[in-house]
Amino acid sequence: MSTNDKQFFGPLTLHQKSEKPSIFKSEKPTECACVLCDDIFPLPSSEKQFLTHLFMEHRLVIADVNEIADLRSYMKYWKQRFKDQNLPYYCTTMLLDNKPDGTKSKNEEYFLLSDVLPEDKELRSNLRQSKLEILLERHAFEREDKNYSKECLFCRYVSNGTRASYLNHLYEKHNFHIAKPDNLIFVDDLVDLIASKLEKLQCIFCEGLFKDRTILKEHMRKKGHKRINPANKEYDKFFLVNYVGDKQTVPTYRLNKPNTSKYSNANKEDYEQDSNVDSDPEWSEWTEENGPLITCLLCDQTEMEFENILDHMERKHEFSFSKATSGFDFYHKIKIVNYIRRQIHLKQCLSCETKFDDSRNLEKHLKEMKHWTLHKEKWDRPEYYFPTYEDDLFLCFIHDEDESWWSSDEQEIENQNNMCDNISKEMALSVLSD
Repeated sequence: MSTNDKQFFGPLTLHQKSEKPSIFKSEKPTECACVLCDDIFPLPSSEKQFLTHLFMEHRLVIADVNEIADLRSYMKYWKQRFKDQNLPYYCTTMLLDNKPDGTKSKNEEYFLLSDVLPEDKELRSNLRQSKLEILLERHAFEREDKNYSKECLFCRYVSNGTRASYLNHLYEKHNFHIAKPDNLIFVDDLVDLIASKLEKLQCIFCEGLFKDRTILKEHMRKKGHKRINPANKEYDKFFLVNYVGDKQTVPTYRLNKPNTSKYSNANKEDYEQDSNVDSDPEWSEWTEENGPLITCLLCDQTEMEFENILDHMERKHEFSFSKATSGFDFYHKIKIVNYIRRQIHLKQCLSCETKFDDSRNLEKHLKEMKHWTLHKEKWDRPEYYFPTYEDDLFLCFIHDEDESWWSSDEQEIENQNNMCDNISKEMALSVLSD
């Protein structure tokens, strides 16, 4: 098995970035031992490598791992339990037609450890409760502490008092929306994170980089980007609801709109009418740089607009994504994209599965043979619900035929929840049928 084949199951990353350090000052690195061998992994920095190790070496998948409050304690518990019984005793056994490296093979066994098992469910609940108690203590301190002193992100005003008064200033004077102060936790780290983005001349919402502060401010004002992005999970850890029970998958900033009754005296004018402490009266022309990029399904070409990437595929590759997915629903399209990504990564034809040593030869084969037929039995599988590339922006633009390009936040949440339900159902049916 080659190294490249192993890296295929990561998931992969289209635009590789260096790992970001944890922004939790309270989150200290800890070592975590594998439940089935003696390998040690530092958490949270190597969590991805740890989970990949469990899959590649032991064929073990931990369900909803992002919802486990204390992964180290969770693994420590199961390491002891696995000494008493083997994996099938505690886990759901799944039969798939692939080896961990992607090689085709019939009825390969994999194991899913999930809260379907009452013991696992109770363990997760206890760990969540213990962490929640610690978080609530921190939350209470942040609400009651009156010694918070911080300079405004947008002007030279220094707030002295509570964190809530500081956040209220951001809303009242600069129309900058985060959330209700009572819903936030680790406010100091959140403000520092936003400040670091602004210092780098980076938009808080779309994360595009700009030449100077004036251009950045104009961009954020005109685009309505004076808010954090609901799709950016980097912010989930700052909302208390994400640590509480069944609401973990729905960030607070998707559920709560700013309470305008609380800010009855709010000045809702834009940046040009902000506090005179630090105003910029003139706006220059701006050029956005290094914004989020959408990658072609068939080559390395990137574009900032989804329509441009679709047009590129039709012109360069003679492949129409719209025609190929016509009549399919949202979830089928997600699977198709992830299937195409994996096939292209493995340099395999989408239709006949002929394998090539070079991407150019594969591209030539697809074009000459017109092998754009996507056989449903190949891509309509539960594993293709999961992205091949963890930063694949192409997936963000998938929609149903009768759905507008810009769906509401509520529709987005419903899509995510429905997808999770469908994954669970397909996996269950797969197990039952086997």
